[in-house]
Amino acid sequence: MTHVTESYQPSMYRRLRAQVKLYGTLLGNVLRQHAGQRVYATVEALRRGFINLRKDENPKKRDRLISLIDKLDGPTLEQVIRAFYTYFSLANIAEEAFQHRQRRVQVSTGKPLWPGSFEDTLRGFHDLGISAEQLQTLLDRVLYIPVFTAHPTEAKRRTIMEHLRRIFLTGKQLDNTQLSQYQRDELIARLQAQIQILWETDEVRATRPTVEAEIKNGLYYFRRSIVSAVPEVYRNLERAIKRNYADQGGTQAIKVPSFLRFGSWIGGDRDGNPYVTPQVTKRALRMQAQTVFEHYVSLTEYLSTILTHSINLVQPSEAFTTRLARERLIARAAFPDDPRRYIGEPYRRKLTMMAYRLRCNLEQVEQRIRGYRSRDPVHPYRCEQEFLDDLYLIRESLRSHGDGNLTGGTLKNLIRLAETFGFYLARLDLRQESTRHSAAVNELLTASGACEDYASLDEHSRLALFQELLSSDQTVTFKEEALSEDTLDVLEVFYVMAQMRGEISEQAFGEYVISMTHQASHVLEVAFLASLAGLAGRDESGRWYCEIRISPLFETIEDLRHIEDVLEALLDHGAYRGLLHSSGNLQEVMLGYSDSAKDGGILASA
Repeated sequence: MTHVTESYQPSMYRRLRAQVKLYGTLLGNVLRQHAGQRVYATVEALRRGFINLRKDENPKKRDRLISLIDKLDGPTLEQVIRAFYTYFSLANIAEEAFQHRQRRVQVSTGKPLWPGSFEDTLRGFHDLGISAEQLQTLLDRVLYIPVFTAHPTEAKRRTIMEHLRRIFLTGKQLDNTQLSQYQRDELIARLQAQIQILWETDEVRATRPTVEAEIKNGLYYFRRSIVSAVPEVYRNLERAIKRNYADQGGTQAIKVPSFLRFGSWIGGDRDGNPYVTPQVTKRALRMQAQTVFEHYVSLTEYLSTILTHSINLVQPSEAFTTRLARERLIARAAFPDDPRRYIGEPYRRKLTMMAYRLRCNLEQVEQRIRGYRSRDPVHPYRCEQEFLDDLYLIRESLRSHGDGNLTGGTLKNLIRLAETFGFYLARLDLRQESTRHSAAVNELLTASGACEDYASLDEHSRLALFQELLSSDQTVTFKEEALSEDTLDVLEVFYVMAQMRGEISEQAFGEYVISMTHQASHVLEVAFLASLAGLAGRDESGRWYCEIRISPLFETIEDLRHIEDVLEALLDHGAYRGLLHSSGNLQEVMLGYSDSAKDGGILASA
């Protein structure tokens, strides 16, 4: 269970084993009281029996244990399985606490940190002779985007995760060596109660989770850990730079840009999932926005209680003072009973007004989530950049009167978060299977009269057709009532993209992934559908524009063999090359892994 490294002493493992034993004992108490002596005795017999077999294999003993399992009736077998599931969940908690504790010891004692840590990596860079200038170039080019995938087979409920988290936090308190025996006994009693509740809680959902439940499950991780971890990640990196590049100026010479972004497929992956509708995609983005606005409001309000500088004691920058003076209407809305509130505390006044505007954004998105719209709030932020500009303004003003050291705490955290999450939290990737696009394009072109039988065209003819359609000044027109429900559904996704880019953020979407991409025309079909929603094409001056990033997904072994041919045809296509150039000239390609392995095996797939 535990990975042994040279830095861990035997005494440390004794501590881990003691914690696992404690959890096992407490679970045993619960089993005797709430599952019965028979279940407890069976669990103990199996546990001890298989531990002994691991030390000394004995076929006869193994057969007896298997026979014991075979003779169990259904209800007892279910309880036994649940007992082992719960036990290993508790053992995992103990190991996580152990690993966390050891890493904290390494950090606090100045010992070499684990491989892959910022400290270990930057020490290696420095030893290799990588200069501060080279490191800055590398950091400026880094972009790291963890993506939450839509996975309805994830069975662990948020309720169970919350219970496990409580057990982790309570168990962590036992590390305090200054606890009295009374306090220790009290914590163990609390652990016993928490394990009892865990045992009496359904560990899996009784019904298949809805897409909305999956969205909430993904947001749980952001709320619980990610939003608080992101600023700390940057701080750890800056500390490592300061230590390892002190001889070249440290963080004075090397600036760490915000290179973290997050992505999600939850609410956008409609390949094979009929429940991921365009309306669900809207809801996913609005729930993400709601999450991030709630956090920004909380941090901004907290910051307003910290930056209480008096106008009699400091002089904010001219840019700050001018901006604040221009915001009289916002002030009247934020302070309806007293428009001059905090007039002598300029930063507090500004931050309180910013929190008010964020609450306007939050109110707006919550109205839309509930499915109705009252009068729009008066002064919401129009985009994340407007919010960031306010934060930058405060930072520079503080620096202007010698309070630059005060910009390194909560204000810096909030800036990092806003740069990382914007107003969208995670860029939503969309995915659809290529045949759905082909069918929709065929029907649209027939309905518009642009092509009578697109489906019968060969690949060369299709590429030529899309060159003409995407380059033309003429818009393809059709009557929506003449289209099938399937085609309208495919088309609606692109209209939703256009709408939500305006409502939430221009950065709200990541990649549009085409599963089962077989040829270049499959990518151009998506570009054409995007053009119908105003997401791609040529503007009035004839310049290309593209507000969608299209990513072909190659999955079968046959498709993997033909990737080069397909990409050459795609990147040689004049219209697509124009679209790609206008959107940053970067083409992302996805390679299948599980589906490729299913199609041809792990070796052929690799």
